[in-house]
Amino acid sequence: MSIFILNHDTDFEHIIGVLFNNWTALKLAVEHGMGGSSAIMQSKIRDLIKHVHDSLLKSGVNMCWTMISDIIEDTMDFGFDVVLEDASAEELSKHICELYCIWNQSLDGRQKVIDELKSLPIVIPIQINPVKPIREKQKSDDSSSSSEESEPCEDGWTVVKHK
Repeated sequence: MSIFILNHDTDFEHIIGVLFNNWTALKLAVEHGMGGSSAIMQSKIRDLIKHVHDSLLKSGVNMCWTMISDIIEDTMDFGFDVVLEDASAEELSKHICELYCIWNQSLDGRQKVIDELKSLPIVIPIQINPVKPIREKQKSDDSSSSSEESEPCEDGWTVVKHK
């Protein structure tokens, strides 16, 4: 991926990507491989960002954050098998809609959005790094346990010691 520079010419899709990169629910789903392989997750997130952006473009002044929230919740549910039990999708949707309105007002509005994004912990759009499946990790952990010695105790417990 090319270097991301946040400026007045930034596509709003990138801004949505930055907001998603700071959203804990999506980050945890990605970290735990809940959307499938890295390539599949990347595709799902790219589609989600595009869908949100297209919805913003189509709605114009009639934009409603609940529509964006529904898109996000449906994607998390069906694409990542994550049911959101908090209000984070609604909060994120409201934030996206507010920033979109400000972004489209003027260059000063764009600068306000840029300044706000620069205050976030992560200022680049979300990217998917290859995820090591948990099962592979467990297998390697299981094989390392064979190098440990165990000795039974009188009370029925087994003490496992490293060699």
